[in-house]
Amino acid sequence: MKKFFVSFLGLFFVCAIANAQTVSNVTAEFGKDAMRPAYTMTFDCSKKIVEEALQKRLKKDKIKGKSNSGMMLYSKVNNSALGVQNCNLYTRVESVGKKANLYFFLERENGNFITTGDAEESSVIKYMESLIADVAALQQKYDVNTQKKVYEKSEKNYQKLVSQQKKLEKKVQKADNER
Repeated sequence: MKKFFVSFLGLFFVCAIANAQTVSNVTAEFGKDAMRPAYTMTFDCSKKIVEEALQKRLKKDKIKGKSNSGMMLYSKVNNSALGVQNCNLYTRVESVGKKANLYFFLERENGNFITTGDAEESSVIKYMESLIADVAALQQKYDVNTQKKVYEKSEKNYQKLVSQQKKLEKKVQKADNER
């Protein structure tokens, strides 16, 4: 029963996260007082999970970054999956209620940003959509760990109640014997 519940819970969250919006091209805030073209995607989970999944994925793809004005900057990215050569990738994750918005800003060497109609667009969209599975897997991991903690706490409480029951039974028997 426990395995069924955990499997069902995992499937539920995979489906929920898979229903994330598709990648869209927007003009978003980039630093102070600047608006730049970006690709964005909304996930039905917390900012923390999206950030962690993104960091793991970029680390796996050997893309190293550093924090830069509330965003992460990945300099001189050469990644065939992203379809970019020597681009600066800026990422930002914003919390919107119980959802998280992921933004990708891709800046070419000449300072122009990748936008709708550019050759790299389809690769960027595919890369961002591939993050859905990473986010779903991480969400499922957190959910399973949460359920394990709930189960362990319930088991501990149950054992306390069993122990109290035994003590009370001894007291009842002792009172019966005294009559």
